[in-house]
Amino acid sequence: MLIDAMRIVARQTGFTLIEHAFGFTALRENDDRHLLFCLTTGEWSICNSRTAELIANGFGLASFLVAARRYFDLPCETAEAVRKEYAA
Repeated sequence: MLIDAMRIVARQTGFTLIEHAFGFTALRENDDRHLLFCLTTGEWSICNSRTAELIANGFGLASFLVAARRYFDLPCETAEAVRKEYAA
């Protein structure tokens, strides 16, 4: 499932996940730059954790992986492995 791929990426980049009925929220305990919101519908948002300003948002795995590489330092190899495993 798409939400599972998003969980893997969040965990691989050092986020702590807080699960809820609609998906999950993620934060880095020692890095207060970003908050990540992912819904089971495939929608995602990255916000500045200090100001709550929206930094990036989108729908689907491809755009999520691009944003994760840019904002969370997700290695290219990890992004490619997740993309291959969860490609629909």
